[in-house]
Amino acid sequence: MRTSSRLTLLLASLCLVWTCAGAQGSEGSAPKTGNHPEITEQEKLVACDECHQKATPDVYKQWFDSLHGIGMVKCYQCHGTFENFNVEPAVSVCATCHEKMVEKCPKDQKCWACHKPHSFKRAK
Repeated sequence: MRTSSRLTLLLASLCLVWTCAGAQGSEGSAPKTGNHPEITEQEKLVACDECHQKATPDVYKQWFDSLHGIGMVKCYQCHGTFENFNVEPAVSVCATCHEKMVEKCPKDQKCWACHKPHSFKRAK
């Protein structure tokens, strides 16, 4: 991968880290919240991908092979933490790093209407 692409992915990751918490749920419609299984306080310190490699291997592989996985964009940066977990993040979370793309999209659709979740490839 070229250096400029790596730098872009790194900057996008940092952008999400800094602003994601404030963007969660800032749209008019509330994101779908999920029911993450109860875990201990100690387990909350473990990175999502460590458990999800076994718990949801297909989703983990999709993320791992995607540009977000390569760029080390972590699950919580889009989905929140255990305290504010969202199965479907608000589109404003995507706009944190993909503002121009979100502006081009139809306002009545979510990003994943056209892009497969976690792989982010164009849906056919």
